[in-house]
Amino acid sequence: MKLYHSPPFKSVAPVDPGYLSHFVDPSTIQSCLEMVCNAWVNYLQKFVNETTKLFENAEFPWKGTERATVSSLAAAIIQGITGSLVVEEGRVPRIDNAGRCDLWASFPDPKHAGTRFSFYLEAKRSDRSKRPKALSVFLKSDKGVSSLFCDYGKSHRNPTNKLSAYADLPKRKHEHFVIGLLVTRLRAVEKDYPDIEAALHEVFENRQAITLRNRSGGEGQKRKRNLGRLPTVAVVVLPSDGRSGFLATFSVLGSTKGLLAK
Repeated sequence: MKLYHSPPFKSVAPVDPGYLSHFVDPSTIQSCLEMVCNAWVNYLQKFVNETTKLFENAEFPWKGTERATVSSLAAAIIQGITGSLVVEEGRVPRIDNAGRCDLWASFPDPKHAGTRFSFYLEAKRSDRSKRPKALSVFLKSDKGVSSLFCDYGKSHRNPTNKLSAYADLPKRKHEHFVIGLLVTRLRAVEKDYPDIEAALHEVFENRQAITLRNRSGGEGQKRKRNLGRLPTVAVVVLPSDGRSGFLATFSVLGSTKGLLAK
């Protein structure tokens, strides 16, 4: 089965000098995340081809659990990006507490010799498939982009803090980003991509009302956030059956101090 995939979408930062990207060199960040997207798409096509031979039916990892989805991403990075390092479900201490991280990865930065692009990643996925016309509403809902911020806020007293909760680990000090991955299942075909792309521009390049986690319990707090200041890369993968696709968005939510814009 052939998988249609879009060219990776890359959000554009605001032009207002008072609201530029929160992070240094967003174009390099997006180029590295584009490598991740391309490696993932290539791996998934091979996975679908081989499972079709094995089982006489294609299997789609993203239709399974969150763990299955992240596992396929980890395999893609290892197989598709030379010199990469990956750990799933690693137990790591954070600023306030200890926990598990869905994925940590590191690979050589092709634009800067001798440096590596490293990140901790936390993933969320939708339970039900969305149609392209309903995508923008879902991404703006509490189960959309807000779910990434709520998860990120578990590690911070201030949920809007851009400093990584992993920044000062005594035995793990290295420059890195913290990325939120949102996987949204789609009922769509190739001709629907313009509608999907329009939703991505609308959501990830503008101010949105985001629900932030309330550490004292109770309902989360709604805050306006300019998502254009958070570099985002996305890829759409659509099998030819028209009902088993997905959208994956990678948004940078935090980093070590040296990677934050002044």
